[in-house]
Amino acid sequence: MSPTRPPVVGVLLAAGAGRRLGRGPKALLSLDGTSQVVRMTRALLRGGCDAVVVVVGAAGEEVRLLLERSLAGTAEGRRVRIVVNPDWESGMGSSFRTGIDAADRLLAPSGPSAGSIVVALVDQPDVDEAVVRCLLDSATSTPVGPRVIAAGYPEARGRLVRGHPLVFPRTWAREAATLAAGDAAGRVWLRKHPEAVDVVDVGHLATGRDVDTPQDLDRLRRGTEADVRA
Repeated sequence: MSPTRPPVVGVLLAAGAGRRLGRGPKALLSLDGTSQVVRMTRALLRGGCDAVVVVVGAAGEEVRLLLERSLAGTAEGRRVRIVVNPDWESGMGSSFRTGIDAADRLLAPSGPSAGSIVVALVDQPDVDEAVVRCLLDSATSTPVGPRVIAAGYPEARGRLVRGHPLVFPRTWAREAATLAAGDAAGRVWLRKHPEAVDVVDVGHLATGRDVDTPQDLDRLRRGTEADVRA
């Protein structure tokens, strides 16, 4: 980890089964020849994370083998930790807790509260390293002390909607993990502390849309700008 700035660990939530999509776990989904779990892991690393924790669950062994094979022998591969959430079926909250705990342990040598944690989802096909870098730049340049930095995506009428990735100061990430339950990951903490959240517009870099249904997937695979950004 860099001695010139506080360390950053990414947490990639990649444990879901993708039942609504009906194509198996979204971590294994490939839209451009690269699986989502590999693409998003690289985005976090190349966007500025010193290490990445990938939380797996459904088809966990297959996801682990794919990720290890894709990154084998690379410097990036040595910065990835794969952790299994045995309770992944209970919802995203348990994966969030699993990932934050693992990231907190990676950051422990830096002190009791130093560092930040970037939380990302595996099913956002156009979120890339530029989005991650933009959020981390915003996190390090804030003049008002600790903030949660959230990606913001403009909706049709221009309103900025909070989404992922999220950059948490490490202490607040631990607090958020204690509140996570069911399908609510960091959302409970964020709603309790709106004054601590800065939403940064990254709509010029990505739509932030996730892939939940076959219709979402078809729209993305058609590949036109109108389809993706409609």
